[in-house]
Amino acid sequence: MTAEANFWSWVSGEKAKLKPLEQAGEPPTILEWLERKVQVARNAAFSATVQRKNGAEYWTGYADALEDLLRKIERREVRA
Repeated sequence: MTAEANFWSWVSGEKAKLKPLEQAGEPPTILEWLERKVQVARNAAFSATVQRKNGAEYWTGYADALEDLLRKIERREVRA
């Protein structure tokens, strides 16, 4: 292959990598993102509790803090 052919092969490979990002749609809002993070933290806390591992308190506290932030944003108590 020539240098030009290598270059265009690389370009097409890079474009192919971007396709899934374009199809992902719009990014979530901050509220949606926080709600997802709260759910992940609650699931991690539950999993740690069930498996009798350390960390359940951490994940519970993290989820509580995110929920507090979420409520404050919804009440417009947080300013930019």
